[in-house]
Amino acid sequence: MKRTRTAMAVLSVAALGVIAIPSPQASSSGENPTDGGDPDGYAIAQQPYSAVYEGAPGVIAGNAFVETFDTIDRNNLPTKHVLMTWQENEDIATVDNLAAMIHSDDRGYTFPSGIDRNSGSGFYTKLRDGAILMVEFIPAKVIDSHTVELVSRRSTDNGKTWKREAAMFTTDQTFNPARFDRGMRAHRDIFYALDGSLLMGYYTAYQQDSGHRAEIARSIDNGKTWKRYATVGPPTSDGYQYNETGIARAVNGDLVAVMRTYKLGGLALTELRTARSTDDGKTWSTPVPAKITTASGEPAPTTGVMPTLRMLPNGIMTMTWGRPDNWIAISPDGLGNSWEKAQVTYRNYPRVVSSFQRSHGSSGNGAHAVVAANRVLQVGDNCAPSWGCPETDSGFHTDGEYRVWKKFIDIVGPGTGKIDLLGKYAKKKVTIDTTMTSTNPKLPEMSPLGAIDGSTEWASSAVRKDREVPATYTLTLDRTYTLTRAGLSLHPGQPSAAKVEASVDGTTWTTVVDTGQITSHALEYFDIDKVRAKQVRVTVNDPSSNGAAFLNEVELYSTVDSFENDPVNQVPRGYTDAVGVTVTDFDVDDSRHVMRLADAWSDRIAQATRVSAAAPKQTLEFRVNSIGYARSFGFTTRGDTASAHGLPAYQMNVGSDGSIGWYDGTAKKWNKLTPAGTVPQKEWHTIRVEATLTGAEVFLDGAPVGSAPPTTPGITALTGHQFASSGTASFYDHFLIDDVEQTNPA
Repeated sequence: MKRTRTAMAVLSVAALGVIAIPSPQASSSGENPTDGGDPDGYAIAQQPYSAVYEGAPGVIAGNAFVETFDTIDRNNLPTKHVLMTWQENEDIATVDNLAAMIHSDDRGYTFPSGIDRNSGSGFYTKLRDGAILMVEFIPAKVIDSHTVELVSRRSTDNGKTWKREAAMFTTDQTFNPARFDRGMRAHRDIFYALDGSLLMGYYTAYQQDSGHRAEIARSIDNGKTWKRYATVGPPTSDGYQYNETGIARAVNGDLVAVMRTYKLGGLALTELRTARSTDDGKTWSTPVPAKITTASGEPAPTTGVMPTLRMLPNGIMTMTWGRPDNWIAISPDGLGNSWEKAQVTYRNYPRVVSSFQRSHGSSGNGAHAVVAANRVLQVGDNCAPSWGCPETDSGFHTDGEYRVWKKFIDIVGPGTGKIDLLGKYAKKKVTIDTTMTSTNPKLPEMSPLGAIDGSTEWASSAVRKDREVPATYTLTLDRTYTLTRAGLSLHPGQPSAAKVEASVDGTTWTTVVDTGQITSHALEYFDIDKVRAKQVRVTVNDPSSNGAAFLNEVELYSTVDSFENDPVNQVPRGYTDAVGVTVTDFDVDDSRHVMRLADAWSDRIAQATRVSAAAPKQTLEFRVNSIGYARSFGFTTRGDTASAHGLPAYQMNVGSDGSIGWYDGTAKKWNKLTPAGTVPQKEWHTIRVEATLTGAEVFLDGAPVGSAPPTTPGITALTGHQFASSGTASFYDHFLIDDVEQTNPA
């Protein structure tokens, strides 16, 4: 490749790119009113991509990969260490790998480490002794017709330094050297079997084979030696052959594989195919075409490369793949039987004169990794190494330069009342009292905070090792909540049971969840019938043979809309007619997601509305912080009359002078309930409005400040609430809103 257009070396420390593919989810950053998603449904929401690295013109950077590992930050709080690599050599099957590696200690926001070009790249897993194991794609050499030496490395400092070691792979079959240089290719997942051994995907061809086959190998010595274990996808009598394979464990413990597929006699890709194992990888079902439906309703892609599967802590399985373009889809039930809401995440291809050019541009190779309970980080390239952007192509969607990119994608399930336990713990507003205090210096993520860190990796748990001590884990919350649901992951991959109790005084306890015996592979959710709680206690009954009791993860949901389970940059789920209102994850307080209301227009009002069933009484409570210029913030209790719907029953505001006022719709004037300066800017304040059909009481930070009659006469029912900027002409209004709770008292 001989591109000469201007380029520069870049390591992203902030979002550097421009939007390549807009999210299909609802964003109100534009001028048109937009509705948020279904609060009881599933959603994928993409953030804009940003360039991570772009070298000098013609310097190869493609085929990006990413993995994450649990660790702690400088404040001893849980985080994800992100390891990203890309290829810098020509994309030729026999060429040794030249790779670049970078690191992030903040879940992939920034990569300040500099580029490591000495450590290679491959496929990774974190071992239970704290080391990270890497196996490169191409083996070092063939030892004999049944054995190859793998390029294997091991790191004991989270990937900062690596030690190369000789690892042997042995098969009971005979390699076919005519079909395969150096015997096999490691690809792509290395993971623990339920018995504690390691399994690794690879593909190869044996003497008797008509084409490639996908298999898994097993290691019982922590990756030092590997032996052929099982065939996932054998070459078939009707000419199908398999190579690149992504494997993940479903919520029911099955292993799910999705494979890149060729039809014998040519190099043309065919559909992705899937198989599953119900006996932990020993045997596999016959591969069948993967069932994929798109978010847009258009036909799903008919080809694909580099399938990557991941299980999110929230129990949703994800799949990314590519060519043409880059894609993501989800299996909402976590079983991987079918894939929904498929959508393009990155697109770069040239003007298509011949059909083959549709696969030029981005290679479609890439990966994604879990960085939070409901978020993945996807990476990919702009031009495939060597063949993606030849000088004979033109008119690219993006351009014809080598670069690698990243983007965050939020993937959420039902429920909008998730309490940010870790965020509130970090602000010293939530405390933990537990007997599950075991630690391991090689696994810093194993601690009491491991149960609220948003990860369901094995070591990221609160653990009790002494069988004689009851395994209890008690959270004292920052306020009294009305609980609606609890999510629990206990001992990963092993049977266990737990009981969840709630208390408002720390003395009298009510059992709200009894799991019975379950085997956790992700969070499992249990409904709670609106029980009030200031303290929540989890007692684990773990029959582990070594006496260890695990609380891998706990989530709590309440009637307070915290926006923690809402996608960033999108309209909060459940809100309608939104303009200038999105969920944000910066400028936050003790909850790491808040609603942002920003008015950028002089001819419209930024606003969002939540509609609810008609009721004679309604209480609205929320926290608000004015962080921009001095502007008025409107909060309205909506209502109906005998002749109209959705009217301002009680229209109120925090004035630009820091007063609280209400609007008299008959006299068409504002009236102050409090003097100026009562609600200072750039501070969080809690406001509560207790409304009936005839009057409303207003409270600030728990204290009553006044009462008001209805704004609109003749209100017959109360029907929700609305937040808004101060008016049409005013702009640069900027407010943060959090912990919204609307209830209908008896």
